[in-house]
Amino acid sequence: MINFTNNTLVFERMRQIYNRIALVLTTMLMGFGCQKEGIYPIPNVPVNIVLNLNLPAYQNLNIPGGWAYVNGGSRGIVVYRNFNAFIALDRHTTVYPDSACAVAEVDTSNSFVLIDPCSEAQYSITTGTALKVPAQWALKQYFTSWDGAYALQITN
Repeated sequence: MINFTNNTLVFERMRQIYNRIALVLTTMLMGFGCQKEGIYPIPNVPVNIVLNLNLPAYQNLNIPGGWAYVNGGSRGIVVYRNFNAFIALDRHTTVYPDSACAVAEVDTSNSFVLIDPCSEAQYSITTGTALKVPAQWALKQYFTSWDGAYALQITN
């Protein structure tokens, strides 16, 4: 005869042990595997900008794949339209952040890439993630809110 009470207790104890092991491994991976050296090098600057997409300066943002430079953030912001979503990234690059040339520019041969003229590091215009060393940190991303017509708000 099988004693289900004891088997249930053993199973429950094994499950608790596995959960603890999984928690420890996850903590270690998050703590060591994803950690960058130092602290994020780009300063926090308050951003609350509303763009009128009807203005000629932002005409490119009326079509998917369009982008525009905007004043604000630490060293300017690049806004990219990805269908009905907008991505706003600070242009202040993360490799040599104290250098005056650490300002990302849209690659004229590949508009999905931002280039750091100081280090030649590359970042994705759709996510801000580092694509090419020496960049390790992503560009700072801001929140966007679009009214579906002409007003685009960028905040942090």
